[in-house]
Amino acid sequence: MAEMDKTRAVYGIDLGTTYSCIAQVDKFDQAVVLTNFEGSQTTPSAVYFSSKDNSIVGSEAKGMLATEPQNTVVFIKRSIGIDEAFDKENNTFPYHLDPSEISALILKKLVQDANDLGDNPEPIKDVVITCPAYFGTKERMQTKQAGEIAGLNVLGIINEPTAAAISYGMKTTEKKTVLVYDLGGGTFDVTILNVNNGAIKVIATGGDHHLGGVDWDTELANYMLEKFNEQNGTNYTMDNEELKYTLLLEAETKKKQLSAKDEVRCNVQYDGKSARFEISRALFDELTQTYLDQTIDATHKVIDIAKEKGYNNEMEFLLVGGSSRMPQVKKRLDAEFGCDAKLTDPDQCVAKGAAIYAMNEAYRLAVESYTTGTTETKPKNIRGPKSSVVNVTSKTYGTEVDYDGETKVANLIFANTSLPARHEEEFQTLHDNQSGIVLGIYENDFTSPENDSVVDVQACTLLEEHEMKLTKKWPKGTPVTVVFEISKEGILSVHAHVDKDQIDFKLTITGVKSEEELEQSKNTIGKTRVS
Repeated sequence: MAEMDKTRAVYGIDLGTTYSCIAQVDKFDQAVVLTNFEGSQTTPSAVYFSSKDNSIVGSEAKGMLATEPQNTVVFIKRSIGIDEAFDKENNTFPYHLDPSEISALILKKLVQDANDLGDNPEPIKDVVITCPAYFGTKERMQTKQAGEIAGLNVLGIINEPTAAAISYGMKTTEKKTVLVYDLGGGTFDVTILNVNNGAIKVIATGGDHHLGGVDWDTELANYMLEKFNEQNGTNYTMDNEELKYTLLLEAETKKKQLSAKDEVRCNVQYDGKSARFEISRALFDELTQTYLDQTIDATHKVIDIAKEKGYNNEMEFLLVGGSSRMPQVKKRLDAEFGCDAKLTDPDQCVAKGAAIYAMNEAYRLAVESYTTGTTETKPKNIRGPKSSVVNVTSKTYGTEVDYDGETKVANLIFANTSLPARHEEEFQTLHDNQSGIVLGIYENDFTSPENDSVVDVQACTLLEEHEMKLTKKWPKGTPVTVVFEISKEGILSVHAHVDKDQIDFKLTITGVKSEEELEQSKNTIGKTRVS
């Protein structure tokens, strides 16, 4: 019996705000998206809880929004990284689940369908999961833990625009500078990369955690509500959740229709009342112009960062994410930047790129295991599309310092630094015989090493505050060495020492689970039936 090619038993998962999908490099060396039970290649990222131990994920769950919004969760990705969302006692999610656990149910559904419908020789285990490029350490760790809670072995986390560039890069042998404009359902990324025959180098990245197609839907839904109230003499508001989701679902449908038509007719029905009216594409564009402007501003900022790094090359614009299908997007980008933006496979290219990356990562790990003697079998040379990625950090990281009597943050690794990255800095103790040192670890969005080396603590996000206990009575001015390291996945680790007083701690970030909490979550989600 021929030995199975382990590099094929890996998968890429696009864990999206509104839709998710899973892909694999098949035996024909093609990256393909796997279908779900409904026959679709994308699955709505919606979870409906029929009971504590039973959930429905996908189209059926999304359909329950209008009738049982209290038992339905959507846009969960927008809660990743928000501390309040991980407070299980007070959060509003059904059955006190947190965003990592609910994300795990979506992953579980994708994998379950792929296992049941595919011809995989073994159950799906090894995956790479995508995330927005501007996700910081906390969000990346929580995304990785979502995969682990779902019972998966997460080989890596890869940025969505980078994955899209990998997929696109397989179709060209030319060396190009590509700007990926990624407008998804709930998040927006813009990333500039060098693409050269499978080799991807990220130059600069930016975006908005809370900007996406759902904002366009919301604006259109608000207009629909206004017309409904106007025609019926009512004063409903979006505080009415059933009406809110009825309108949001209708708005999403009309938005998609307006990508192909100049005008659509609406017939909104609720509580025995109805309203009929028309919406033109021009009106829709006018209602949502503010959001499009925000994406253009973010694009300009990333282009400016690339220019500061010496990249003035002509850029090819690549449109990614389902919301980039809106005609207003290409029209505005082409006019603003004098380009011809390409809309290529916007819904699936992220998952496909992640699958290609997963295959290459599995091969790299196999070679590493053989080289170090962990395994005795030498891996066969990889077949199919090859890729290599040099990424950048999307955030700036620093530590708390005393600066002329004020508490400040000294930034050590800046956003858009190539990964992996390491920075070592020497500080000094403030007093004689200090018993310890408080090490505050911060994340922020400053980008200029020249102007932002020391910044106000109020402008930063605290990841952890750790007290480093000292074993000796050191004099004032004793050197304190702090080392920041960021992995190629964009996850930060910190080390510090005073001479022989060494501290090596794992960041205990709020919302990121301990090993014990992780096991509890695995047990909870493992018992939850998904259909």
